[in-house]
Amino acid sequence: MSMKNIGIIAVLVLSLAFVACRKKDDGSSSQAPLTGLAAFLNGEFEVTQANYNGSLQSGVLGTIPLAGTGTNTSGSYNFAARNKTVDYQVSSTMEINLFGQTLPVPINVGGDGDVTYTSDTQFIIDDPSYGPMTYNISNKTETSLIATTRYQNDTTFGTVDLLLDVYLTKK
Repeated sequence: MSMKNIGIIAVLVLSLAFVACRKKDDGSSSQAPLTGLAAFLNGEFEVTQANYNGSLQSGVLGTIPLAGTGTNTSGSYNFAARNKTVDYQVSSTMEINLFGQTLPVPINVGGDGDVTYTSDTQFIIDDPSYGPMTYNISNKTETSLIATTRYQNDTTFGTVDLLLDVYLTKK
């Protein structure tokens, strides 16, 4: 084998080694595994219950306390943790007692937005319609949790201001 052939072979081997190393580097730049609350929440959750506690403030009726468990509750939260987004829908009905009568009032919250996982017990949804909504996590198990957020909305009767406990179970 001549020196020229050895040189060509050496250049080919080095260039193949460079390409192999480069491909290895390209493959290792994949995203890091999800951790903490982001890893737990990644995917779809079913809304199984919604408890509410707060008040209805009305210029005409004053302040009316509200507390209970919503009826006909349904919905879901679908977290795309890698994209840091979520879409969600919660539908429930609460009861307001006015003048001795119980009136059903729907709670409908839904939308999508960016999500920030601030700790293992808190995340914030930045919803374009509702603004930032902070959720505090409690009673977390392997497949479920309770996410508590503040819900405010102007209604026909006045302004509803609630702490809403949303019970979520992994699908």
